[in-house]
Amino acid sequence: MNQFGVLYRYEWKKLLGKRIVWISFGLVVLMLAIAVFSPLWGGYYIDGKYMGTNYEIHQEDKTYAKALSGREIDQNLIAETINASRKVPKDLDIHYFATDEYQTYARPYSEIFVFLRQMTGMMTSELMYSWEPDIDDLFVKRQNYLQFWWKKLRLSAGEITFWNNRENQIKTPYIYQEYGGYDAVFSCYQGVGFFMLMLIGICLSGVFTDEHTRKTDQIVLCSPLGKTKLYGAKMAVGISFSALSAFLLLAFYTLCAFCLYGAEGFNAAYQFRDALCSDPLSCGQALLIEFGVLLITTVLVSIFVMVLSELLHSGTATLAVSAGLLLLSIIVRVPQQYRVLAQIWNWLPWSFLSPMNVFGNYTLSMFGHYFTPWQAVPVLYLAAGAIIVLIGRPVYQRFQVSGR
Repeated sequence: MNQFGVLYRYEWKKLLGKRIVWISFGLVVLMLAIAVFSPLWGGYYIDGKYMGTNYEIHQEDKTYAKALSGREIDQNLIAETINASRKVPKDLDIHYFATDEYQTYARPYSEIFVFLRQMTGMMTSELMYSWEPDIDDLFVKRQNYLQFWWKKLRLSAGEITFWNNRENQIKTPYIYQEYGGYDAVFSCYQGVGFFMLMLIGICLSGVFTDEHTRKTDQIVLCSPLGKTKLYGAKMAVGISFSALSAFLLLAFYTLCAFCLYGAEGFNAAYQFRDALCSDPLSCGQALLIEFGVLLITTVLVSIFVMVLSELLHSGTATLAVSAGLLLLSIIVRVPQQYRVLAQIWNWLPWSFLSPMNVFGNYTLSMFGHYFTPWQAVPVLYLAAGAIIVLIGRPVYQRFQVSGR
């Protein structure tokens, strides 16, 4: 154990001694800071009309949202919301946001209006002028919308029954809570994950290849601490670096978001963020789950990158493959009619960064039980990581024996 500790500290020293590690980490921090601050920069215009700075608009919306916090989404509130929106004139030549009627009457209820529109799937104009506000009809339309969505995803009868049971566990009536800080984190969660996986590709693609490139690997393995222990130490350092970096970056971004947008809303229903989510979760619970998922994802990707670099014997090629997979996850979308292929693609580490996939409706069925994506995928990732580690060890050892 003492020998392993020596190697572990030595590998950390080598990794942290690389300028590219510090430069990359600093650039990621800078990009995250820009991402969290940029929505408040500049001015807000509607049809060329200046409405104020983005910061002022945000503060006003936050005031309106706080005024609604604690209210039940009941018949009275939805009637107030729809009646306020109907004060906005029809058939406008300008966007209705720019009207005085919207700013005076409808805007204070905008959070509730958006929630109703997402719950029902109706167009804005239909909800404003055609729908008769009714709390019972609201949940009927939500159920119809969910059934349409589940059918579109090609869910099985068993999955639909499972999600209906999960729906019954959601606490109603909904209690609105202002959740701006959580919304900001959810909005950039995929971006945080993207930067994190890029950081892993840049920093860990040389963990194994550096010694081969510099032709110092045989010298290192002349010591009694070689091969097996060295492989384990390199893997342990790569995993530790990835998990620690993910934790620090997530903590940094979340702290910035909460300082700017507020930390209220831990107990707000996640359905305010994603109306089609059938998981009975609060925003706070969903955020903790996403943090855990991203940490486990970074562990798997770090293992994949390190073993791939040993297979390719090139840090540059490894980085190119990692970046290519990330770009493919953004560009490629598998049509939903190809259910199995779509589920596999959405559950790959580079695609699973999206909250829509983390809290999606595809499930894993085992022995008559159904597991949600955020329950099943982390377990699959840990199992896959262990398998890749076992595959990589003989590859590393054989190269050292049969190489130069």
